[in-house]
Amino acid sequence: MAKVVGPLMSLEARGKIGDALVAFVWKGRNVMRSWTIPSNPRSVGQTIARQKLASMGKNTLVIKPITTGLTSGSSMYQSIKDVTPSSQIWNAYFVKAALDDLKTEATFTELWDAITSSTFVLTNFQENAAALGMATLTGAAYATSIPPEIQLAMGAYGAYKLGLTGTTSVYNTYPSTWTTAQVSDFATDYFTAT
Repeated sequence: MAKVVGPLMSLEARGKIGDALVAFVWKGRNVMRSWTIPSNPRSVGQTIARQKLASMGKNTLVIKPITTGLTSGSSMYQSIKDVTPSSQIWNAYFVKAALDDLKTEATFTELWDAITSSTFVLTNFQENAAALGMATLTGAAYATSIPPEIQLAMGAYGAYKLGLTGTTSVYNTYPSTWTTAQVSDFATDYFTAT
C-alpha cells in the first residue's frame, strides 16, 4: 500500500476512483491501493483454518488479563506474558504456539483423537470447559462443530508447546496425559490471580 502526501494534488482523498484505485485514511495517513472486489469463497481449507483460529480465540477470551478486584492478571495470562517476546502481543503469541502445529490436519486429528479416545481424559476436559463457560463452536463459516472440550484441549496444547507454568503445574507434557488435577489446575489458571 502506497503512502501518499497530497493524493491527486489534494490534501485528502477518499473513495473509489473508477475500478482502479481506492483512496482512504489509514492510521492517520492518506493512502491509496488498487481496488479489488472482496471475496469469501468459504473453501474447505478456509473454513477449517477459521475454525481452528476461532477455537483458540475462545481460549484467549476466557483468560482474564485483569482478575476482578485485582490489578494483576490471571496465572495463565501472567505465564503467557512471561514467555511472550516484547515485540509481540500475548494472545497472538499463544494462538500461534498452538496453531503452528495444529494447522496440519494430521496433528489436529491426533489431538482430537487423543482427547476423545479416553473417557477419563474426555470427561476432565468436558467438565472444565463447561466450568469456563465454553460453548460448541458452530456456524456456516466453519467446516464442522468444535466442542468445548476440544477448544480447551487446543489451549492446553498451546500451554504445552510454550512449556507454561501455572499456579501448581508445569504444562510440559502432551494434554492427553494430564491428570484430573492438571486439567482442573489449567482451567483454574485461566481466571485465578497469581
